[in-house]
Amino acid sequence: MNVSRTQPPAAGCRRQFLAAGAIGVTAGWVLQAGHSRADEPVPKTAAIELIPATGSCSRVNYKSSLNGVLSTPDSQQQSVLTVVGSSQFEFDQLQQGGAAGELEGLRLSRRYRSAAVTTRVGRSHETSTVLPAATSLMHVCGSEGQLVQLSPEVRLTRSQLDLLQFPCDPAGALGLLPRRQLASADEKWNCDPWVFPLLAGMDAAISQSVTGSIQRITEQEATISFACRGSGVVTGSATDVSLTGTLQFDRKAGLIRRFEAVLNETRSAGPVSPGLKVQADISWTQDPVEPDSQLSALIPAGLPESGRLLLTLVTPWRLVLLHDRRWHVFQETADLVILRMLTNGALTAQCNLAAAPQMPAGRFTEEGKFLSEIEQKISPWKGAIVDSKVESDRQGWRVHHVRAEAEVQPAAAAAALASAKGTSTAGQAAGVNATAEKRSLQTIVWHYYLCTARTGEQFSMVFSHAAEDAADFSGVPEQFLSRM
Repeated sequence: MNVSRTQPPAAGCRRQFLAAGAIGVTAGWVLQAGHSRADEPVPKTAAIELIPATGSCSRVNYKSSLNGVLSTPDSQQQSVLTVVGSSQFEFDQLQQGGAAGELEGLRLSRRYRSAAVTTRVGRSHETSTVLPAATSLMHVCGSEGQLVQLSPEVRLTRSQLDLLQFPCDPAGALGLLPRRQLASADEKWNCDPWVFPLLAGMDAAISQSVTGSIQRITEQEATISFACRGSGVVTGSATDVSLTGTLQFDRKAGLIRRFEAVLNETRSAGPVSPGLKVQADISWTQDPVEPDSQLSALIPAGLPESGRLLLTLVTPWRLVLLHDRRWHVFQETADLVILRMLTNGALTAQCNLAAAPQMPAGRFTEEGKFLSEIEQKISPWKGAIVDSKVESDRQGWRVHHVRAEAEVQPAAAAAALASAKGTSTAGQAAGVNATAEKRSLQTIVWHYYLCTARTGEQFSMVFSHAAEDAADFSGVPEQFLSRM
C-alpha cells in the first residue's frame, strides 16, 4: 500500500513492527508545596512544579509481550497469520547533554547488558535477534523529533538498529511529564508533539491527543496516568495507535522507577512491512547506578556526519556492503536480497542483490550475454537500454553498468515492482513512487550492475526507481559500490 508523503523524520531512525526507536533518560522532580510527611498525600490545591533532572546515570530493565495478527498480500488474496513476540533489554545509561525535558540536543551514552527480541509468526516461523557484545555501547542524539543511534565501535546492521528502537523507551516517558507549573494536583496537561510519535515508534504523526494527570502525589513519590491516541506513518505504512498506562516517579532519587503501558496498533500493509493488528504490554523499571568508564567517555556534541551512520549489509554470500538508513530489508532468501528505500515515508527505489554465475578466476560474463539478458527482462514493459559502460578495475572489481528505461502505465509499474523476484544474472526490478498512480504515464529507470571479483565470483545489483525520484536516488549506486 502506498502512503502519501509526510514531513521527513530524522535520518535513518525508523522501526519495524516489534521494535521502535527511543533513548532512556532519567528525570528528577522538584515539588513546590507545603511541608508534609513522605507518605502523606500532598494537598491537591498546592501549586506543583515538576522539573526533570539532568546528568544522572541509571539502569533500566525493560520487557514487553506482543499478541495479534499480521496480514500480507498474496496475489489476489490476503494471508492472515497470528504473531506473538517478546523483548527484553537491560542497559545502563548516562545523560551527557541537552536541556532537561527536551529532545532536541539530547546526548546519551548507553551500554547494553542484554538486548533480544523473539517473534513467532503462524505456528512455526520463529525469528530471534540478539545484540552482539561488540555493539553493546551506543551513542544517542535527539534531533528533529527522532533519536539517532550510533555505535562508536562498529557499524550496525539494519536488524540491530531496528532491535534498539523499542516502544515506550524512557526518553519518551520523560516527555509525558508536564513542562509547566500546575495550579493543583487535579490539573491535566498536554505533551509536546514529539512525545507520542517517539513512544509509539511512528516516523510522523498526522493527528494525536496526549494527556497526563496526577493520580497520587506525596513527598516521596508521584503516580502519573497518561492516555495517548493518534494516527501517522511507520516505514511508509499508515497506522492508528492508542497508548495508556501509568508511571511512578521517585522524587528523592529523581527517577521514574516504574512504567507500565498497553499499546494497541492497527497498521496497513506498506512497502516494507505487513499489515498489523496487535496489542503490546510494556513495562520497565529504573534504578540509579554509578556510571562506568565506557559511559563516562564524552560523546561529540554535534550530530554524527552521514558517513558514520551507514549500515552494514551482510548478504547470504561472501559479499558485504554499506548503505544509508533509508534502506530497509524487504525480503531475504539464500538466493536473493531485496531492499527498499523510503524517502519521507514514500517508496522511492528498490534494489535486488543476487549471486551471479561463478566464472573461472580472471574471467567474467560476456558483455553481449549480459545485455541480452537485460533486454529479455525489460521486454514486458517495452523497455530499452540507453547506456552501457564497463569499469575494468574499480577497487579490485570489474563493474558492468547498464541503464535502461521504459514508459509505463501506473498499473504496469506496480506489477513490475511486485514481480521483482528474479535471480538471474541480470535480475529484474522496477520502482514505483507513492504518487505515481495519479499520473497517466511514468518513466521507470533500471540500473543493472554486474560486479566481478578477480576470483571469478560475480554479483548483480539491480536498482529501480521512477525518473521523478532521480534527485533522491542520486549517488546511491556509488555508495553501494564504493565499499564492497
